Amino acid sequence: MSTVGYDTVLALSSQMLELAKQQNWESLAQAQEHRARLIAGLPPALASMTPAEQAATRLSIQEIQGLDSEILAYVTPWRDDVAKLLSRLSPSP
Repeated sequence: MSTVGYDTVLALSSQMLELAKQQNWESLAQAQEHRARLIAGLPPALASMTPAEQAATRLSIQEIQGLDSEILAYVTPWRDDVAKLLSRLSPSP
């Protein structure tokens, strides 16, 4: 088994961070959809990997989680601003 799938998800996560920094929300959403499809196709268990592959995969997953946290730091304020704007557009009951 290989860690290639995890490496691909890691590279895409890094690209997603750059898109978030650029506030390119549409491309970020498309990248997220692509990443979700990649993740869905990853092997469900690490048990069949060699110890070296397991260690590399763990490291990749930790890096992906760190990138996700950074992406959220960019997305959350934007999402909150959009929610406020949309609430102003909603008709009052």
